[in-house]
Amino acid sequence: MTSSARLSYRAVAAVGGGLALLSLGWWWLIFSKVVENDYLTVRQAMTCIAGATDLCALAQALCTDAHLYGIRWYAPEAFWAATAILAAGVLLSVRPSHP
Repeated sequence: MTSSARLSYRAVAAVGGGLALLSLGWWWLIFSKVVENDYLTVRQAMTCIAGATDLCALAQALCTDAHLYGIRWYAPEAFWAATAILAAGVLLSVRPSHP
């Protein structure tokens, strides 16, 4: 594997990491208000990072318009997509090169 290929795989990993951070920021934007309003505990809200349970949907339905830019929902699929991109980039960049 050439060094440029490894560099591009690292770029993919960096993009995946950046997207994962953005999805966590999106989650925090929504669920910090949910926790602040005592709809969920922090532990309960953390389960909503990676899953869409009925409890998460209910908490989001109780959101008001006080959120930044009017965003009132979070999609855990964004976190999973970012995690998959990050994992693919990391796995491809650390695999052994063949002579």
